[in-house]
Amino acid sequence: MKAMFKRALPALLLASCVFSSQAGATVLGSVEKNYGSAVGRDGGGQNDFKSCDKINATSVSVFDTASGCNRFRDEFDFSGLNYASIDSFDLTLSFSNTNDFTKISILKFFEDWNVRIAESATVGSKVLLDMTNSTNTVTQTFNISATSHSDVFANIVKNGKLGLWFSDDSAYTADFNLNNATLVVNGTAAAADVPEPASIALFGVAMLGAACARRRRAAK
Repeated sequence: MKAMFKRALPALLLASCVFSSQAGATVLGSVEKNYGSAVGRDGGGQNDFKSCDKINATSVSVFDTASGCNRFRDEFDFSGLNYASIDSFDLTLSFSNTNDFTKISILKFFEDWNVRIAESATVGSKVLLDMTNSTNTVTQTFNISATSHSDVFANIVKNGKLGLWFSDDSAYTADFNLNNATLVVNGTAAAADVPEPASIALFGVAMLGAACARRRRAAK
């Protein structure tokens, strides 16, 4: 048994180090927003509602750009999270009435709402994420990564803030109701001073093997 520990000691020490350094991506934290004027709601975004938005009890009605009015936008600040790197974001939205229509004469022009991610108050991604068309309440999750949003991802991570914009591709003014939003941050946590339990166990086995080897040499 002692001989086995002695032979396994280098491998155990190496495995302990490798295990600690290969921790995979995990959920680092999240930022939640609940829109509306009811108690417990945040009443607006990081940048406040715009003049053409309509604040409801548990939602905000987001309108397409109208004359003299900037479209609703919000910002998720995750800079307080302790991370070494960020791999992706999962943005979950709850909304309704995305397929209402504007009726002009006998023609109906349907909406086409999209999510647009931004790196700042003035710079947004060229990539549009299509929102589900429905009059009912929909919960939809959008994944954001360096692959999907190469034009803004690096600066979002650098600044510690992700902007939320919306875009309607239809030719006429339209609106939908946004209830709430949650941004989940996925990545690798910054190195901690306390070793992981599995690493401690491996290190303990290695030390036991080393002690047995020393006793064997002393007994000769």
